[in-house]
Amino acid sequence: MKTKALAIGGLATALSLLAGVAQADFAPKFELALSDTKVGANPSFDIHLEFAENDEEIANFKMTIPKGFAIASDEDIPDESTVPNQPARSGADIGGGTVVIAAGPACRPGPEGQIPLKQNVTVNAEIYERTRTEEEADAGVHAVWLLDLEPLNRVRLLITGSPTTGWVVEGAPTASDNTCNPLVVDLTIEGQTADGTPVITNPVKPGKAKFKAEIFSQDSPAIAVFNPVFKITK
Repeated sequence: MKTKALAIGGLATALSLLAGVAQADFAPKFELALSDTKVGANPSFDIHLEFAENDEEIANFKMTIPKGFAIASDEDIPDESTVPNQPARSGADIGGGTVVIAAGPACRPGPEGQIPLKQNVTVNAEIYERTRTEEEADAGVHAVWLLDLEPLNRVRLLITGSPTTGWVVEGAPTASDNTCNPLVVDLTIEGQTADGTPVITNPVKPGKAKFKAEIFSQDSPAIAVFNPVFKITK
């Protein structure tokens, strides 16, 4: 009976450790770095995402920024057409980076006899601060960051919240039959625009700032959760 009780107790412990943790076939990596951790500074956010070839694909990304940080709204950042004659890509340039992803017909099962080709391609990414629509403003969206990965994808990152409650940055890439893992994303969201307008501002009081990133699987209920913590100093 004692052995059985120990076995049950060990199973319960194992299950409690696994609760809320992604399964073995969905184990993406996430890293976040702030370029400046001093109070009142305008830090760049460096974001790294990595998915192995056998990982399930991403369905949604959600990052919680703790209270105390300030994020500019579209009223704070002057309108700027960075890509002439392309309104969908207009807005202030607030960052960019690169995305390396597998692309080709081998990303999805095809008809018998199809040549299973795919290769890793590198796509330059641009991040624009885009003016909110009336519907987004009515829904409580504070700002919109457009992650432009043309010609592969375009992701709207919707920012909701406030400095007193904290922020949520959330966006979902459009599923594609022509792309798949492995996937490596390296992005920088600048703390200021080119003309010096603040985009992100650190809290005015020192202390620990606990972030949370949630990455949702496209193929199962799995969620990978990360909790980077930074010390904001005087």
